[in-house]
Amino acid sequence: MAKGQKDKQTPKVAEDGEPEESGPIVPAETSSLATRSDEPEAADADGAGEPEEAEEEAAAAQLGTERYVLAGFFAAGMLLAYLLGKIVHGVWATLSNKDWFSRTLPALSAVGDDDKATYGMVVGGIVALVVVVRSFRNAELRTWSDEVAAELAKVKWPTKKEVTNATFVVIATTTVATLYLALLDRFWAFVTNIVYGDGS
Repeated sequence: MAKGQKDKQTPKVAEDGEPEESGPIVPAETSSLATRSDEPEAADADGAGEPEEAEEEAAAAQLGTERYVLAGFFAAGMLLAYLLGKIVHGVWATLSNKDWFSRTLPALSAVGDDDKATYGMVVGGIVALVVVVRSFRNAELRTWSDEVAAELAKVKWPTKKEVTNATFVVIATTTVATLYLALLDRFWAFVTNIVYGDGS
């Protein structure tokens, strides 16, 4: 037995007299451990993707905030253009009815009412565009609008189910309160008729 074990431990000798190089003997348990040790690396590789996804979500959120800021400036510009157009049209129509305006600027006073509205909207749109662009390039106003959009992005809006439930609660509460007050009013009317009426 000992001799057989000794033969197993003796390294093989090549033909040139030097021992052959053989790889390390890895037991079955060790190889399974090596396989298991590879699994956490795969998990780490998967986990490494999570921060990247978080960064992408953060970038998307920032882009969404930027869209809200641009949409806000666009909406403000449209509203300003509409208001300025109406103001220009109203002032122009009022001045056209004045005699001194007709004598001073007959070409402007001769313009039809529909054309005045169109030209007023064009003038209002140009003025509003200039105001919005200058406001958008203003550093303080832009910082303020970015902060407002960032805070609004943090708002958790209710789901459809929550809104439905809340609406049902409000309607039910209002109905019960209305019925209660109506019955109370009828009851006190009955008592008042007994006290102050003819007693019938």
